[in-house]
Amino acid sequence: MRLSIIKNAAVLLFVGGLATSASISVLAQQGATDGQWRAYGGDAGSTRYSSLDQINASNAAELEVAWMWKADSLLPGAQATSEVTPIMVDGVLYFSMDQRRYVIAADAGTGETLWIYRPDEGARFDAAPRKIHRGVSYWSDGANDDRIIFATPGFNLVALDAHTGRPVTSFGNNGIVDMLEALDLDFEGDMLGRLGNSSPVVISHDTILVGPAMGRLTKTNAKGDVLAFNVRTGEKNGPFIPFPVPANLATSLGTIIRPTTLAMPVCGGRFL
Repeated sequence: MRLSIIKNAAVLLFVGGLATSASISVLAQQGATDGQWRAYGGDAGSTRYSSLDQINASNAAELEVAWMWKADSLLPGAQATSEVTPIMVDGVLYFSMDQRRYVIAADAGTGETLWIYRPDEGARFDAAPRKIHRGVSYWSDGANDDRIIFATPGFNLVALDAHTGRPVTSFGNNGIVDMLEALDLDFEGDMLGRLGNSSPVVISHDTILVGPAMGRLTKTNAKGDVLAFNVRTGEKNGPFIPFPVPANLATSLGTIIRPTTLAMPVCGGRFL
């Protein structure tokens, strides 16, 4: 993994994804603000849009590399490819690296490493079904409680102090929630290696949403229901009831996402 930053009056982050409809394009104009990139998709709406305009067609050819952060300086033999999109908050880049999912904070202006967090999961990492990953998530209470939240390959949920990289001791068990223990399952087999996660968690208000990822999908695999946790304490919300469900149960629960006429239907649910 190698992270390069282009030198100009603004920091340029390359992010995939294009708006494909007029309604989405209009929404995109409200994307990431103040030169920040606080979420994997830029903002809470995943618009993947920033209004920064200092880099344009007239000066792109003049860009030069200002600094480069190389993973092999930290971990010899580190994973060579990466699908990670760094997030940037108040001049600090936060990103993960290697299959082990080390988390890094680096100064966006200089590339200086500010802190590093190294998960150590032993057998849970070895058996993890999804070791590729795409980044971390950010949450703030607006006062000074700023956190980096991410899921490990072994399916633990971790909350770090964004300023120091230390686990937030008031979250879960000294900063870690074991999500295998949080599952509502009737599965009687060994859960080791059956569920993992490869994407940044979604944070809405004070709730962390985690969509489990599986290895090879079979009828004997454990269910991968969506999980939700309180962002401050790590306490579990739920259970999550996915749709479609039997008509009598759906009537009693109500709905939050309705079926659509798209060829690929939208699946919804709610937390009790």
